[in-house]
Order: sequence, then C-alpha cells, then structure tokens
Amino acid sequence: MHFRFFYRKQFSLSRQKLVLLLLEWSVGFRPAGSVWVLLLALRGFSLVEIGLAEAVFHAVSFCCELPSGLLADVLGRKYTLTASHVMFVLSSLLMVFSQGMAGVCLSLAISALGYNLESGTREAITYESMLQVGQEAAYLQFSSQQNGVYRFSAGGAMLLAGATLLLGWRRAYLLDTAIALIGLIAALTITEPQRETPSITLQTIPGALQDTVRGAWTLLRSDKIAVRIMVCNALVGACATLTGFYLQEKVEAAVTVPALLGPALFVLGLGGGLAGLLTGRLDSLTYPKAVAVSGAGVLLCALAARGTCLPVLMASGLLAGLLDDSLQLVSDRHLNDRFPSAQRATLISVSSMLFSVFMIPLSPLFGWWFS
Repeated sequence: MHFRFFYRKQFSLSRQKLVLLLLEWSVGFRPAGSVWVLLLALRGFSLVEIGLAEAVFHAVSFCCELPSGLLADVLGRKYTLTASHVMFVLSSLLMVFSQGMAGVCLSLAISALGYNLESGTREAITYESMLQVGQEAAYLQFSSQQNGVYRFSAGGAMLLAGATLLLGWRRAYLLDTAIALIGLIAALTITEPQRETPSITLQTIPGALQDTVRGAWTLLRSDKIAVRIMVCNALVGACATLTGFYLQEKVEAAVTVPALLGPALFVLGLGGGLAGLLTGRLDSLTYPKAVAVSGAGVLLCALAARGTCLPVLMASGLLAGLLDDSLQLVSDRHLNDRFPSAQRATLISVSSMLFSVFMIPLSPLFGWWFS
C-alpha cells in the first residue's frame, strides 16, 4: 500500500500561500473552541470535570507531539495536514453529539491529536514550499503573515464570545464543524512540496521511522546551536504565555464595566498578531541579542503585570505577546535553515515539546508570583 497517493498539481507558490493562509484562518477562527470552558459550564459540567477534560487534552498533546512529527516526515506533509483537519471535524461533531463526560474527553483528545498533526507540519510545508522555488529568504515575512492571520482570527472568535453563547453549544459546535470542513477542503487542495524521499509502503514504514529518529537524534547531538535556539525560545515563550494567562484574571478584576471584558481580552491578545511589526528588526540582531531583548522585555512585563492599573496590565499583555511571537518567528527561521528536510517536522515537534517541559515547573511558580 503506497501513501503518496495525492495527485501532484503544477506547483504555484502564490496559490500555495493562499491555501496556507486559509488553513491558518480555519484553525484560529473557532467560535465554540474559544469559549469551550464556558460552554461546558453551561451544560452543567463542574469545574473539576472541566479540569479533567483539560488534563486529557494536554496528556494526549504531550504524548503525540513527537509521533505526529515523525508521521509528517515519513508519510508526507499533505497527508498529515489532511489527517489533522479530519481530526478537527471529528472533534467538533463528537462534541455536538456528546451526552456525558466520556464524549467530551474523547472529543478533546481527538482535538489535541489534530493540533499535534498540524504542529510542525505547517512550518515544514511552508518552508519547503518556499525552498522549492528558491524563496526561502522570504520565509520569515510570510510566516509573520500566517501568525497574524491565526492570531487575529482567534481574537475575532473570542470577540464573538457573547454571540456564540447565545447560539447554544450544539449550534456553536456545528459552526466549528463547518469551519473545520473548510480547512479540510483546503488541506486536500494543497500541493506537497518535492522532497527526495522514497515512496513509502506498509513494509517500509518501520525502517523509515527508524531512519527519521536516527537522523533527528544525530542533529540534536551534533548541532549545539540549534539546541540552544530551541531551549531559549521555549523558555521565553513559556514565561510570556504564563504572563498572558494570569493577566486575564488581573484584567478581569481591573475592568469596572463587565461589558468591556470581552473587548479588553481581545485587545490583550493582539500582541501576537502584531508580531510582524517587530520580527524584521529582531531578526537583524544576532540571535543571542534577540533572546536578550525578548527575555528582558518579557521579564519586565511579568513584573509590571503584578499591579492593578488597567492600562499597565494591557500594555504588559500586548508587549509580552508581541515579543513572544516575534522571537518564535525568528527562531523558526533560524531552525528551518539548520534542519534537514527529512527530519524537519520531527525536530520542530521536539522544539514544541521543550515548551511543554518548561511549562510544567513554571506554571506553579508563576501562579505564586501573581498571587
């Protein structure tokens, strides 16, 4: 059984970019997904049950991050992206028809798998699409556009939180299903970039997986610069993410008019969407200087976010998100230049796992800091 079964269209980078941006919108704009905690609470689930569902999501996400990268490298980017959006469709449909906790947990587990399959694969197919036509130097600019589309789409979904709740949870998840179907259609129309990889059969999959793991491990042992980039990016990203998480509660307490909470949280999340304004300047620095600037800025935001002044809180959230996403984009550019195509998605998944590794010990530490 061969897995390279998609019809290869004539490659057009401009068309590929449009499809990739559509995929970003379909993943970011999930009205029900943006308020899933509130929707579960309205259905009568307790905070303990909601916490359990969240734990299931992260457990699956952690366990499947690396295997999903391996699948993308072995089976192909298009195949993996398509599987990702199938998971998103199934997850939303399961939530529509779920009757109890088991259905909710299964839905969130499948959703986590969908994000795992998408993570790393998107960056790999984007870079290799531009590499195929000799425009890899423009990767940073386009990845900034992708990030902006995703962030503003997610922010728009959050801004519509009130209307989503009025729809009711079933209609809201049906809307998410329709959006996920658009993403699935887009994934099916994407073009697989050319790579020097043999056709994969069921018999050759184990050997291909071993070769991919071996190649990734060899790079991690030999390329200390890549490892340092991954560690620094994950550490700054975890600190910025946790600052943003705890700032939501601080902003909620500081907003005196309840109707303004939604717009305030929307503005709070705009920093990541504006990362393109800073990315070019950050990339013009040496990477250690870029890390120093971003890390110092995020630390300053964490210090300022302990206060109660709403304008300061908002500025801290915006700046932390701006620095986080800008460094992420610069780091991706440096790493993609160093990663071989055959192990690109796997190594990006390793980088994502490092973020989770830092989040585990830093989460309670930041909880103490903001308490």
